[in-house]
Amino acid sequence: MEEQTVKTRKGKAEVTDVKVNPLRNERIYVRFVPNKFLDLPKNHPAWGGMMDGSSDKLSVPVLRSGKYKNILTNDEKDFLEEALGLDYNALSVYRTENNFWDNYHVYINKEGITLDLSNPEDFIRYKVLLANSDVVAPSVEERMNRPKLSYRYEIVRENEESDIASVKMDAKMACYKEFGKIDEDLDTMRVLCELADSRPYDINSSREFFRARIDALIQANPKMFLRQITDPMLHTKVLLRRGVELGKISKRGDYYYLKSDGSPLCDAGEDPTLSVAAKYLNLPSHQDIKFLLESEVGNSKKK
Repeated sequence: MEEQTVKTRKGKAEVTDVKVNPLRNERIYVRFVPNKFLDLPKNHPAWGGMMDGSSDKLSVPVLRSGKYKNILTNDEKDFLEEALGLDYNALSVYRTENNFWDNYHVYINKEGITLDLSNPEDFIRYKVLLANSDVVAPSVEERMNRPKLSYRYEIVRENEESDIASVKMDAKMACYKEFGKIDEDLDTMRVLCELADSRPYDINSSREFFRARIDALIQANPKMFLRQITDPMLHTKVLLRRGVELGKISKRGDYYYLKSDGSPLCDAGEDPTLSVAAKYLNLPSHQDIKFLLESEVGNSKKK
């Protein structure tokens, strides 16, 4: 794999200030992130959206002004210049002649690269990779929680994946604990599935169907499901959905209205979406509407 080698030369001026050492005793692995939308077998030469034997060349990004993005702090620049025996200000992005960054590149292929952040040259490569934030995810967690289609690599730190797995397991356990509280409530189970999948489900679907779907949702994204099932407005959202089915609430598009007089379930200046309507019904001044709806929903279950 071809990589840029930092060429060293003696500094012209001696600097007596104490330098802040940005290096650290840490090794990271920069891993290829295959394109999940390309349905190719692993033995295919273009698996993951990258040809075998090819590589990406990453450089310091250029800003709209035409200048390089400043990827090093002043402390990092000063320390690295001295550590590598470079002239003072040799790593400045503002140099108009012999700019260090003009021919500086980091090459990565499917095998990825390992960087030792106690090594000045690897530390510079690391900073270049971080600067390419549309291509390189700064961590596995960032790539998972805020995915970008443009990500081709991710930075993997020691123990990060095991820590993420542990957190995910804790979230799953919390999900199943909360799910146990509503396991007999078909209305709530159905609404949870509808909110997660953004589609309606047949009111007559079986408990086994919703249990299986919820299990799949928990396995796929426990954090998201945990947020939904612990939503303090969930009970009221279920009431609104049931109110629509019982003909007590009108739903036009994504907006909710009282059937009796057509008034929107929101305050002035708001749109009566499900979340807004749920908050509206929970206001002290609207408890009469909520209690009536709860009574009608409860009576419908008894029949």
